[in-house]
Amino acid sequence: MDDQNRQPPTRNRTAEDVVRDAEDFVPVLRALAVRTDEERRISDDIYRRMEDSGFFHILKPKKYGGLELTEEVHARVTMTLAQGCASTAWVFSILDADNSLFLCYPEEVQDEVWGTDSYATLAGYTGFNPRAKVEGVDGGYRVSGSWAFCSGSDFSTWLVFVIPIGERGEPHVIIVPNALATTVDDWFPTGMRGTGSRTKVLEDVFVPKRHVLSFPALQEGWVASRELHPTFDMLHTTFPSYGKFEFAGVAVGAAIAAVDHFAEHAASSTRVAHALGGDYRLADQDYAASEFAQASGDVLMARCLVERQSRDIAERTRQRVPSSELDLATWNRNYSLVTRTAVGAVNRIAALIGAKTGNPAHPVSRAKRDVEMLAHHVTLNWRQASVQYLAAATKPAAEG
Repeated sequence: MDDQNRQPPTRNRTAEDVVRDAEDFVPVLRALAVRTDEERRISDDIYRRMEDSGFFHILKPKKYGGLELTEEVHARVTMTLAQGCASTAWVFSILDADNSLFLCYPEEVQDEVWGTDSYATLAGYTGFNPRAKVEGVDGGYRVSGSWAFCSGSDFSTWLVFVIPIGERGEPHVIIVPNALATTVDDWFPTGMRGTGSRTKVLEDVFVPKRHVLSFPALQEGWVASRELHPTFDMLHTTFPSYGKFEFAGVAVGAAIAAVDHFAEHAASSTRVAHALGGDYRLADQDYAASEFAQASGDVLMARCLVERQSRDIAERTRQRVPSSELDLATWNRNYSLVTRTAVGAVNRIAALIGAKTGNPAHPVSRAKRDVEMLAHHVTLNWRQASVQYLAAATKPAAEG
């Protein structure tokens, strides 16, 4: 992380290689999950192993040592890692996906970021902060402000924020070296505790103009990078991409882990039931079979939807098929749907296990807290996604 001249992962690493590494990593993450939860961050060793496996090069152009893999690979790695630790999967997914924002900048900035450090990553908060203090100065701006929910910022090289510029306070994206920000240790949630999504503060930090982009310029830069990286299919998706399932895939992976945990322990698990005269085996109860079958089936459907949609999006980008408003609304609906499904499945499993899930170290307790926290993310709001989808699905076709 401080060895900027480290060589990038082997360029011939395939999708199967990185997915296999993620699968091999799951038992390690599972063993460290309680520690990650308690310390409210993933360990340096976990992060380094993800670097060495090439996870942060999945959606990075070959010009900078990237693997130029697909949305589908990103989704598969996310869901796999989440089966060991949802927080680790979240940090991976945020940092790998947010790298794509660098591709909205001119080549000189991309060279500045990745030219000497192929492992450089980006974290931060892309919600608009109209209260940030911005002063125009020679060559750029001096910026002060605070931004919460900066997932992955324990490790990222750069930070991204949105600030007001000009008399009308139009939102602009800025990138800033992480070393120029200070951290407020205010991340004490019930779930997703290991993401380290703390507040970052800038105090009169100079941001050069080359690191500032308006929203229209972001779109223009994304398209311009297609010529700079002609073999990178992902650049032909809509920016920002709705196809990575970077949030919802974490919820599905955590739900898979909860279902698997119950399956592994049900035969030897008992529940105390005084009304029935003592303990009884969960595996012998019809109600347990019904609830488990429902939960496992729901999780399988959610997993299949994530895999199919991410695969379809990867194929669309390969074929240069543009995305319609209905496509985007459908993808957003599916984000929220699989997350909602994951919450229901984990709650079924938690109810079967009973009071044992009151122990925060219990794997299903952690899964329950994590998926419920994920379901509150602004991009996964079911009602909002439903309204957006209905509006797009019933919109009259353009005349002519």
